[in-house]
Amino acid sequence: MDPKNMPAPDPKLFERLKLLDDTLNYRHTDHVPTAPFVQYLPITLYGETTIQDTMMDYGKAESSWFRYHMEYQPDFAWAPQSIFPGSPLEGLDCQFIRWPGKHLSNPNSPFQVLDKEEGYMSPEEYLEYAEDPTGFVMRKILPRHYAALKGLEMVDFSNSIWQGGLYSMIPCGLPPVKAAFGALMEAGEKMMGMAQAGGKIMGALAGMGFPSLCDQAATAPFDVFNDTLRGFMNTTMDMIEYPDELLAALNTCTKVQVRSIKNMFATQPFVKNVVFFIHNGFDSFMSREQFQTFYWPGLKACVEAVIECGGIPHLYIEDKYDSKMDIIVGDLPANKCIITLIGCDVEKWKDACHGKVMLTGGLDGTLLAYGDTDQVKKGVIETLDRWSVGGGYLLNCNVALDVAKPENLHTMFETARNYNQKF
Repeated sequence: MDPKNMPAPDPKLFERLKLLDDTLNYRHTDHVPTAPFVQYLPITLYGETTIQDTMMDYGKAESSWFRYHMEYQPDFAWAPQSIFPGSPLEGLDCQFIRWPGKHLSNPNSPFQVLDKEEGYMSPEEYLEYAEDPTGFVMRKILPRHYAALKGLEMVDFSNSIWQGGLYSMIPCGLPPVKAAFGALMEAGEKMMGMAQAGGKIMGALAGMGFPSLCDQAATAPFDVFNDTLRGFMNTTMDMIEYPDELLAALNTCTKVQVRSIKNMFATQPFVKNVVFFIHNGFDSFMSREQFQTFYWPGLKACVEAVIECGGIPHLYIEDKYDSKMDIIVGDLPANKCIITLIGCDVEKWKDACHGKVMLTGGLDGTLLAYGDTDQVKKGVIETLDRWSVGGGYLLNCNVALDVAKPENLHTMFETARNYNQKF
């Protein structure tokens, strides 16, 4: 659609954008903003589609996403793109994810990412990654993760010099390589369709007055290895057994991540809120010293890149980080960042972040799924009494909200809107 012919967005869009800016800057607001992180909730709430069908086509969930936002009027929207796209996974014969319709019989089972030895890089390959990250991912990781891309193991453009690099192209004429490139093109077309469907939903929600709280998701460089390239258990041991090699790879990965962030802002003008889902730097997994050495430097560089590009970095902290609080908060500039806390010492973080970093989190999500309205109202008031004094707070749950009773959702939003916030 020609931008000139697009309808004007609902005025609430600008009111809610101001609400976010006021909350970020600890200014007085007329109510506590409320926007729980929903992943599968619109799907399970209305039963119009399934997780399985949504993985194959985000457009199948369009009506459910619209219904949820219009019925409950959250102050900000969350995208369905946090759900893995199933169609390209199927076409590429993915080896490291299990999903409904392929491996799981329940169409509303969530996808599962496996943590196993085979399919990931070895510790001896850290330096190979550090020297040539693009070539390494292309020749080693993609063929291990996707059986349809096995032929990429035969392609190497790293020394494409002699006769204009023509000799390095010879393997591209071989059947396994041609099949791999064909699978890549097909996956690219599918991903383009999924991205367009997700973007259509978020664009329509913005027009309806709901700005996105997550325009793009990002990750800490350490979690690139922890989640995708090397695996949780392997990377854990590598901090002790292969520290130098891991650090070399992390330094390279940080450069790649920062470059990717800057390119994202340069090519996608509507990106503003970038969420870093912080998986494995928590206290029971990583010491303070390990965090300072392996985790925080790369994440800090990525956060700084988002701020430099005019964006708002949002650290979604998925477990207890109390021993690292001063490291994180001390390095963040004032009124530029959001942190979601799960399992942390609220009072300790509130004192450190007050007037500087916007906080979200707090509400027990199980109350919405299994409690009654009286319990939900009590839980919301207790959460707001504890978290929202002085401003700078957005009501969110301590889990990604996948299941909830409709009456409990209404109670949560109504209680928050009517709460008399203390400044």
